[in-house]
Amino acid sequence: MLAPQTNLTTILSRQAAVPGGRDRPAVSCAGEERSFAELDERARRVAAGLVAAGVRPGDRIAVLMQNRIEWVELLFGIAAAGAVCVPISILLRAGEIAYICEDSGAAWVVADERSLPLLEELPAGVETVVVVGEGEPPVARSTFGFDQLLAADPHAGPGPGRDDLAIIYYSSGTTGKPKGAAHSHAGVLWNAIGQVVDIGLTADHTYLLVPSLSWAAGFNNLFHSVLWVGGRSVILPSTETSIEDTVANLETSAATHSMLVPTLVRQLLDRPDLVERVRGTELRWVLCGGEPIPRSLIDKWDEGLPGVQLAQAYGMSEFPTIATILRPEHASSHAGTAGRAMSHTEIAVRTDDGRIERTGEGEVLLRSLAVMRGYHGNPEETERVFADGWFASGDRGLIDADGFLSITGRVKDMIISGGLNVYPREIEEVIYRLDEVTEACVVGVPDEQWGEVPAAVVVSEQEGWDGAAVIPHCREHLASFKCPKHVIVRAEPLPRNPSGKVLKREVAPWAQSQLETSTQPKPAEVPNAH
Repeated sequence: MLAPQTNLTTILSRQAAVPGGRDRPAVSCAGEERSFAELDERARRVAAGLVAAGVRPGDRIAVLMQNRIEWVELLFGIAAAGAVCVPISILLRAGEIAYICEDSGAAWVVADERSLPLLEELPAGVETVVVVGEGEPPVARSTFGFDQLLAADPHAGPGPGRDDLAIIYYSSGTTGKPKGAAHSHAGVLWNAIGQVVDIGLTADHTYLLVPSLSWAAGFNNLFHSVLWVGGRSVILPSTETSIEDTVANLETSAATHSMLVPTLVRQLLDRPDLVERVRGTELRWVLCGGEPIPRSLIDKWDEGLPGVQLAQAYGMSEFPTIATILRPEHASSHAGTAGRAMSHTEIAVRTDDGRIERTGEGEVLLRSLAVMRGYHGNPEETERVFADGWFASGDRGLIDADGFLSITGRVKDMIISGGLNVYPREIEEVIYRLDEVTEACVVGVPDEQWGEVPAAVVVSEQEGWDGAAVIPHCREHLASFKCPKHVIVRAEPLPRNPSGKVLKREVAPWAQSQLETSTQPKPAEVPNAH
């Protein structure tokens, strides 16, 4: 059980107090390294500097920075001051940044030289900008340098309690305006503890962190967990995002663990030279999330990297960030699933007739001590998603008799064609079995006869491929009413949010416009599929 005053700073203070542990390396980035004692002290200096500058418990501080070691010092410093961190992705535009600042009530923004130009539309409520590095904000605000914060004596206060708010993660906005998932210190720590237990992390492990620290997966997938047990984390700078950079850092960091999105996994496996280099590293375990990895890719991984275990995870910004895990020993036998629930998580589904079941198909429900407190400033949506005492994920899934969860799509993505429910994810999984397909996305488009029909948008790296094989292939594996009625081959990659999820709200109108201007047969001329 977490003590009342347990908070994020506990991760550092407990390791800094362990004999022989205080001088152990905790984190490094771009050649800079901090031991547990150094990181703890610098975070407490940041906290003291913030308090001296007027920050009070509960104040929101938005952080807009690339991956760098100061980001870590800020997160723990904000926590020690009792303030609330609001991470913002540097991939967003000025208007999107302004929205998050205003919605969260942030009075402070921390930015580095790369992100300062993005502050041109700051709302009036942002009173102060803290600059990391060189530069000036493009709008008139009170300005502090990060070094000024570090000049204070370390903050010695007790810090916030376990139930106080620690961080607000804004969703990627795949279906509309981003919502702020508000997390307590206890929720963040339960999320970390669950990963320590289920993944088996120890002080001997080193984690190479590839995602942006502004994403929920950045700090909350393995990073906090590795620090919790006294291990080391190496942060990949935001300027080094290619698969070549990732492999180079695996070679120099002695990392045993890492997290790679499916896109990077594919890029790695397409490069035999890089696979050979990874074989010579200390890497032994990789976590992959965002979308299921097809069996063909798993087989390719096992053949090329037999000494590196590949696990897959399903989670969300509302937490747990790893709610279910497909362990390496189940990767082949249960390919396409998201695995079983982590030990700190319960899963169920709400069936179409409203029953909550531990097996079956419906909307995926979660219960965990790590789940968010609610959506910031949105009590109606909070009440809706926590109906019946479960968190409603918005994902549709199937839990089999052995407890393995398969994500079949988003509840709102469901296509109703001729009165029948069609789930895009099921179709996409079948399309991905074609070797020529690099990316696939199924969306609903209007149809005079059936109301709505599925259309497949596919991307292929094979020159001249026209997609003609998609519909016959689907007819071999799916009921006729589920098969796409249109196939559109797209030259550009599918649009994705910063977390790597396909933006179907952009794909659907694009697909419809392509069909309206194409010369292909009208839907009525396509063989009846119902």
